[in-house]
Amino acid sequence: MDWTLIAQTAGWVILAAFAGYIVWKFYQTRVDFTYMTHNDQGFKRALKGRGVIWDVEEFIVKGSSAPRIEFVALDPASGQRKLVPLLSSRTGAINLRPQFCVPLPFSATTADDHSIVVEARVQFSLNRDKMYFVYNVQDFGLAIETRIQSAVRAEVGKREDQQLRAGLSDVEEGAVKRLRQAEEDGDESHEIGIALGVKFHGVSFTYTAAADYAASVAATGAPSVSGARGATEAAPGERGRALFRAGALSLTPQQVDKLADQFRTQTPQATAAFLAMLEMQTRQNIAEALAASGQLIVVTPQELGLAGATVQGQVLARAAAAPPPGT
Repeated sequence: MDWTLIAQTAGWVILAAFAGYIVWKFYQTRVDFTYMTHNDQGFKRALKGRGVIWDVEEFIVKGSSAPRIEFVALDPASGQRKLVPLLSSRTGAINLRPQFCVPLPFSATTADDHSIVVEARVQFSLNRDKMYFVYNVQDFGLAIETRIQSAVRAEVGKREDQQLRAGLSDVEEGAVKRLRQAEEDGDESHEIGIALGVKFHGVSFTYTAAADYAASVAATGAPSVSGARGATEAAPGERGRALFRAGALSLTPQQVDKLADQFRTQTPQATAAFLAMLEMQTRQNIAEALAASGQLIVVTPQELGLAGATVQGQVLARAAAAPPPGT
């Protein structure tokens, strides 16, 4: 009788342990999230559907030992960048929904040596079938930002400045193709550090001339991932000088090149009128710069080229010499 009771008790204990194991190792996923598992050898698999992990040495990746899978996104409330995790360290759930990575502004150079600063938004999602690469990448956030910057820079560097302005959609399409190709090329024999385990859905970007961006940073501060505004405000004297030289003398070589691109499609009359305005602005800048020195400087109208209103007279003479419209 005692042996029967012992056998029954042992059976109930085994059954309870088995039920507990099922509850402990049971998993359920959906289309928009998954779990990774690992063992002593490293990555094991990405789970799909629902079931029980029967291997006692296989565990869901979570806790303090889980890799940090995060990316830089834009906080709509503050307008600053923030780090968004894709893996919950508490449960191990991995978000597979499409996300927008918004790296900090980065520099690029066109084929005709124009320096620009790019702000890109890239829509992506983790690939359940390539979680091996997600698990093994050392720094996912840095890796995806580097991949994005490389793709956009390569497409920008293929085009001259005027081609870039006229074909932003072509650059975006080319960048997406490069990002997808890098994933396909890296998916050979599990080459860690090449494929990232990401599906890239789209790229959009805007850009600013490097000089204009530097002036903007001096006035408002550089963006940061932490959300803290950088103390990079320009000194009052520097800000005053930047605003003072607002005419033709402040044109950079890149801006002059842009003007030349515009002149290619203008009529000779429009080009001549615009050059006359630049000439007057330049002379005004010279006069203001001399006056700002605080010293008494005597300059004759002839030295400034303003004797007899030469520029204005030339413009009026050309306008008078032009045939009336419709003749």
